[in-house]
Amino acid sequence: MDYSQITQADVQGFRANLNMAPQVRESVYLPHVDADLAYSEPGKLFNIDTIGTSDPKKIDTVVPDSPEGILDMTRRVGAFESFHDGKFIESIQKVHQLQDPTNEVMASMRAGKMRYMDKKIRDSFFAPVRIGESGENTLNFPTGKIIGVQSRKYLHAQEGTALPASGDLPLTLGKLLAVRAIIRKTRAASVLPGAKLKIAVRTEDLSQLLTTIPVTSGDYQSVRRLESGEITQFLGFEFVLDEDLNQKAGAAGVFILPVWLDQAMKYKAREIHTATIKPRGDKSERPYAYYETEHGAVRGWDEGVAGIEVKDLNA
Repeated sequence: MDYSQITQADVQGFRANLNMAPQVRESVYLPHVDADLAYSEPGKLFNIDTIGTSDPKKIDTVVPDSPEGILDMTRRVGAFESFHDGKFIESIQKVHQLQDPTNEVMASMRAGKMRYMDKKIRDSFFAPVRIGESGENTLNFPTGKIIGVQSRKYLHAQEGTALPASGDLPLTLGKLLAVRAIIRKTRAASVLPGAKLKIAVRTEDLSQLLTTIPVTSGDYQSVRRLESGEITQFLGFEFVLDEDLNQKAGAAGVFILPVWLDQAMKYKAREIHTATIKPRGDKSERPYAYYETEHGAVRGWDEGVAGIEVKDLNA
């Protein structure tokens, strides 16, 4: 087998398919956050800078003093981490097939890359963030922005008859209304004009929600269509399906559903070793497909992120 037949077209096809726009493939979060997949600035850190607010003052004299002051600026710092993957391709025919995004090797490597990117974003919703000029300080996520697992605020009367009077609860309409109120009270949407409200859920959460809403309720049909995948919008949220949501630390069976404005979550990635296919001299010149990427994710604004704790009733 003449492995010297690896062409530039093979390499370009592999590279293009590996980095195909995430909306086309299976990434959970990349289409729903502020993602820069070709970040080009040097360094191991990236900055998210925010300028503070400015409030005008009433003029109450004929010759007023000029307003003074300096706008506050806050900085959040994200850190890059590297990941990579590589696979041997056993024949030149299969090397050529990497130009096809449906090729099994190509699809598997790309799916792994997307899962790794999604995990980085998922883990960043509620993680401490680095703040300060060079990220020297740490800021924890405010606990008051997470709807507790036992919350019964805003429960519909119909839900109250289907749920236990005390203890942990699954996802409810009341919790959705409560977390929406938290986001709106922070006025985050006015700071991030055009931002869209998202919530990540598991299929189990939608199924639990269906069990607490009577069939006679006008909301029942909408939730059933959410579960079937016919629609993604409900109560002002766009629902994002993620079956790998994190459990709450120290609380068995309790999951935290992230709620966010898409522009509030920042994700950046850049290629370190551009995707290549080369014969490996240490492996009898067998062709080897490889890439290395750096990425990082951070909450840009706490005001645009909240959470809901849920527990499955039958867990």
